[in-house]
Amino acid sequence: MNLTSSQAEQILALADRALAADGCAPLNEEARFAVAGTRPAEHLIAELDDQVVGYLQWQPEFSTAQLVVDPHYRRRGLGGALVEQLIEGLADPELGLAGAEVAEWGLWAFGDLPAAQEFTAALGLRPSRTLLVMRRGLTGIRAPELPAGLTIRGFRPSDQDALLALNGEAFAGHPEQGALDADGLAQRMAEDWFDPDGLLLAFDADGLAGFHWTKLAEPHLGEVYVIGTATRARGRGYGRILLDAGLAHLAAAGATEAVLYVDSAEQIPVRMYKGAGFELERRDLLYTKPAQENR
Repeated sequence: MNLTSSQAEQILALADRALAADGCAPLNEEARFAVAGTRPAEHLIAELDDQVVGYLQWQPEFSTAQLVVDPHYRRRGLGGALVEQLIEGLADPELGLAGAEVAEWGLWAFGDLPAAQEFTAALGLRPSRTLLVMRRGLTGIRAPELPAGLTIRGFRPSDQDALLALNGEAFAGHPEQGALDADGLAQRMAEDWFDPDGLLLAFDADGLAGFHWTKLAEPHLGEVYVIGTATRARGRGYGRILLDAGLAHLAAAGATEAVLYVDSAEQIPVRMYKGAGFELERRDLLYTKPAQENR
């Protein structure tokens, strides 16, 4: 189904109410783009008196769903009904939810709250992927000294092709970041928080060697949005240099803390972030189930 402007507004308001109640957002950035109609997704809605009280978004590109129920209407079976509707849609090609045959489907549990653990267990879903949410303060942060031959500057429009190529190389095995294309880049650059000076690019004698895309969407809270380095430049310490340069940029822009999201399976960046003073704040889990078990 296509969302009306009223439904889209109500879904975002619903997500904000859930954030206030739970302490973590139920929809990630990609899902919010889809609600706005700029990314592909299927939308399932539970309404009461013409008000959206439950919402499930299915992203065929990743075979994953995100679910939110109004805090005042929980424990009434709304979430389960939306998931059941999803399962029926995946089993019936005529409903068009899958986009292609789905071997396994997943449901994100941001914050992995006890209620989400109970809900996913009842559905027979099992944890398969963990994102670590890490945070640190920015007091005393200084820009790093750069090794000879390495320069760092902000993004210019002429850098787009090189940036997308390096991103695709660096995140070839990453289901979300590796899918970034020119449209996705343009969408993010159209956001109010985008600052070309906060998209730091590192160059050496062979060209673009890495980048650190920082984000300052909330007052005083910066984000290590994406860090990527070229395969040819691995082992030179460029990732840590870019991390420190980005943190210095955020601190100079007024951020007092920084947050980041990293896949727990990526042990090299996890160690780098821990070594840079980041500490675990929470975990986001993807719970999955083979599609054949739905039958």
